[in-house]
Amino acid sequence: MRFKTFVFDLDGTIVELNLPFDEIRREIGIKDRFILESIAKMDEEKRKRCFEILEKFEVKAAKKTKLVDGVEEIFKLIEKMDLKKGIVTRNCRKSVDVIIKKFNLDFDFVVTREDAEPKPSPEPIQLALKIAKTRAKESITVGDFKFDLIAGKLAGTKTALILHQKNRELAKDFLHLADFVFENFRELRKLIF
Repeated sequence: MRFKTFVFDLDGTIVELNLPFDEIRREIGIKDRFILESIAKMDEEKRKRCFEILEKFEVKAAKKTKLVDGVEEIFKLIEKMDLKKGIVTRNCRKSVDVIIKKFNLDFDFVVTREDAEPKPSPEPIQLALKIAKTRAKESITVGDFKFDLIAGKLAGTKTALILHQKNRELAKDFLHLADFVFENFRELRKLIF
């Protein structure tokens, strides 16, 4: 199956996942696993302060991150085939801008948590498809976590799960949400040709 639009997650998918989640939780003062969902329950003043702390961690991580092996090659193929690609992330815009500049990346769309309700909501993917002027049935959401797959399914796209060292064990619980499962980023070639 060939797709016209590729909706990529950021952390753990196109760049190496290096956010210190436990440290972020400690500094923000939460115990729940999902940081954005915990912050959303706070009053406005505390929420603002927590987002500032989270942004600081995200920008710092963005400056130190590396592209996942195979990303440049796959992005060049997508561009060569005149297909569309972009990012939908739960991260802040500032950290995405750091990564785009650092690796000189070019996207047809970038949707962050400042633009729409974060994944697993389908809203950010729906917005991305609207910006790209493409239809869900011609698109695929590529990520490394269940929120990417849930959001993609709810938005009506096909879904691809990229396995890596940090998600392999967890992924057993959400493999069923993926239309495609890949051992590495380079295997996405199968969806381009």
